[in-house]
Amino acid sequence: MSLIEFEHVNYSYNAGTESETLAVKDFSLTIEEGEFIALVGHNGSGKSTVAKLVNGLILPSNGTVKVDGMRTDDKDKLFDIRKTVGVVFQNPDNQMIATIIEDDIAFGPENIGLPPKEISERVDWALECVGMSGHRKGTPFRLSGGQKQRIAIAGVLAIKPRVIVLDESTAMLDPVGRDEVMKVVKRLRDEEKMTVIMITHFMEETLDADRIVVMNDGCIVLQGGKEIFERETELETIGLDVPPIKRIANKLRAKGVNVADGVLDAETLAGELCR
Repeated sequence: MSLIEFEHVNYSYNAGTESETLAVKDFSLTIEEGEFIALVGHNGSGKSTVAKLVNGLILPSNGTVKVDGMRTDDKDKLFDIRKTVGVVFQNPDNQMIATIIEDDIAFGPENIGLPPKEISERVDWALECVGMSGHRKGTPFRLSGGQKQRIAIAGVLAIKPRVIVLDESTAMLDPVGRDEVMKVVKRLRDEEKMTVIMITHFMEETLDADRIVVMNDGCIVLQGGKEIFERETELETIGLDVPPIKRIANKLRAKGVNVADGVLDAETLAGELCR
C-alpha cells in the first residue's frame, strides 16, 4: 500500500520575489509502507525541501503530497499527518528542550494528550529502540554527538509515527556517531517495520536501503537498487560518489585484480582479495 505520494510537486522559496528559487521541480514519488528509502543528492539538490514537504512543514507551490491518503494542504488533517510522519533534523541540539533525557522524550507524547502511564511506557520503548535505556535520568548535554542524535530519534519515536524521516541526521557526526545512528535506522526498519526516509549525501549509508532515489537540481534523475552504483560516471557528474569500497574495487579491477562486480562492503572485498 502506498503510504506517501508526491504528485508533480513544485516548491519555490521566496515565491513572487526577484530572489525566487525553484527548489523542487515536477517531483513525483510513491513510497510504500515499510520501505527504507535513501534520498541522496549534493547540497542544494532539493532533498531537504522534500523532507519538509513530507509532513506539511511547507506546502507545495503546485502539485500534491499525500500521507496515508491525507493531503498535506488539508489543515484539518495536519495534526494526524504529523503524528504519522516524524522528522529528525541535522543538529540534535536544536531538537532538545529539556535538561533531563526522559523529560525530553516525553515532550511529544505529552503534547498529543496521552495519559501519564502511556507516556512512561513510550519513553521506555523509545529509549530501548535506540539503545539508550541506561541514560533515562541523565542530561543530554553530556552525551556524544551520536548519542544526542539517538535521543533526538527517540523523541520522535515516542509519538509512534509510521514514518520517520532523517534529514541529514548524520551530517554533523563522526564515523562512530554515524554508525550508531545507522544501527538504529536498520533496527527501526527490520524490527519495528517502520517506513524510513533517509536523506543523506554519504553514499555508504544507502547500502541497506530498499530503494535509492538520486536528486539533482530539484528533480529525480536516478532511482533503483544497488545497481545505481554501477553508474559511477553519472553520479560523479552530479557531484556524488560511489561508496568507498566500491571505488576501491573499481580501481583494483582497473589494475587487473579479478574482483567480482557488485562489491560494496569491506567484508566482501576482503573475501574477494583472499580468493
